Amino acid sequence: MVEELTQSAFIWDNFKVDVSLRIGNGDFSDAATSVCVLDFVLMLHGVRVTLRKDRLAVFELSDREGEWRFTRDKELIGLRTRYATREGWHFRPAEGHCQASEFDSLVEQSLKDALALIFSRQPVTRRNPYLLALAGSGFDAA
Repeated sequence: MVEELTQSAFIWDNFKVDVSLRIGNGDFSDAATSVCVLDFVLMLHGVRVTLRKDRLAVFELSDREGEWRFTRDKELIGLRTRYATREGWHFRPAEGHCQASEFDSLVEQSLKDALALIFSRQPVTRRNPYLLALAGSGFDAA
């Protein structure tokens, strides 16, 4: 039952979307096709937390190989993605930069949008304890 699904069910198997992500002049949508929407949102949150103390945050989505390499230089956040092949790692051509405040807003809005999407498509998920915790206390529940 949906009410009993755990966090891992929402990160690995359910509510897959094609994410449209543009940061500055970089379009990163091709690296985020058919991803679990909460996995993507939680990755962004992890990046934000990491960049508060480090200049580099390298994350992967739970269900695929490929790096999301975020950098922070003062108040500027940068992003590049890499993918693995048999010949080694390759950067995708997109590169983007935005202000840290814009990135923070993106992360907060992405959680609201992900939950709104899930709740609108499957109203029964409004009774799921994990999703209720995320809706109530945000990333503190993650």
